[in-house]
Amino acid sequence: MRLFLSVFIFFSALSLAADVGRFLEPLQIGPKTGKVRYVVKSSALVSPHSPRPKLQEALPASVSVVLDRALIEARLSDALAYRFQASGKVAVFLTREWRNFNSGSNFILKIKDCSPDELTSSSFIRFSIWDQGKEIGSFAEPVRMAHYVKVFYSKSPLHRGTRLSSSGLSSRLVDILKQHAGSVPAQSSLAGYQLSTNIKANSPLKWNNLSKVTLVRKGQIVDVFASGNGIYVTMKGMALGDGVAGGIVNIKNLSSDKEFPAKVLNENSVKVHL
Repeated sequence: MRLFLSVFIFFSALSLAADVGRFLEPLQIGPKTGKVRYVVKSSALVSPHSPRPKLQEALPASVSVVLDRALIEARLSDALAYRFQASGKVAVFLTREWRNFNSGSNFILKIKDCSPDELTSSSFIRFSIWDQGKEIGSFAEPVRMAHYVKVFYSKSPLHRGTRLSSSGLSSRLVDILKQHAGSVPAQSSLAGYQLSTNIKANSPLKWNNLSKVTLVRKGQIVDVFASGNGIYVTMKGMALGDGVAGGIVNIKNLSSDKEFPAKVLNENSVKVHL
C-alpha cells in the first residue's frame, strides 16, 4: 500500500510539471534581432513587445521677423528692379515715417501699381504684404529712387566729330535718375557713333553728345546687295541722300534708273530685301 501511494505521487508530479510547461515561453539567449525587445514580467514568464512608435516631430513654425524700414526698402528695391527689368542696382527710400510690425520670415511683397509707371527719382507706390497666403497689409507710400549704373566717362577732352571707342573712355557707377540722366551705359556699343559736341575731361558721356556717323554720302556709288525668295543679286547704285549706319537711304539703280530704299551696311554697301 505504501509502495502504491509513492508511485501515484511520482506520476502526478510528472503530469503537473508537463502541464505547467505549456504556459512557459522559451527563453531566447543571444543577440537581439529586428525591432523586438523582451520585457521580463516575472521570474518565469517572458513576453515579446514591439517598441512604442515615435511621435512625429512638429515642423518648426515660420520664424518671425520685424518688417522695419531697411527691410521694406530692400524688398521694394528688388521688386521694382524686376518689374522694370533694370540693369545695375535699384535703390528705394521711403520718404515718410514707417511703423514696424511683425511677420513670418517667408513674407512676400507685391507691387500693385507705381506712378509714374517707370523708374524715376520720385514715385508713389502701392504695394501689399502677404504671409502664408494671406494679405496682412496694404500700403501706399511716396518714395525716392536711385538707379546705379556704370556709365562712360571721358578720360581727356574730346572734340566734335571724334569717332568713339570704349578703349578711350573710363567708366563710373552713378545714379542715372539724377544729374546723370541720359548717360551712356558702359556696356553700350559705340560702333557707328561720333561726338556731335565737344566734351571736357572727366565728363559723363551722354546720348545727346552723340550722333550717327554718316557712312554713305549723296551721289556716292555703292554696291547694292539684294536677296529674298531664294534670289541673290548684286548691282551698282547711286545714293540719293546721306545715310548713317543702319539707316535707310534711297538708291537709284544705274541700269534701270529705278529708285528704291535700302539699309546702309557700311561706307560702300547697302542692302535691300526683295
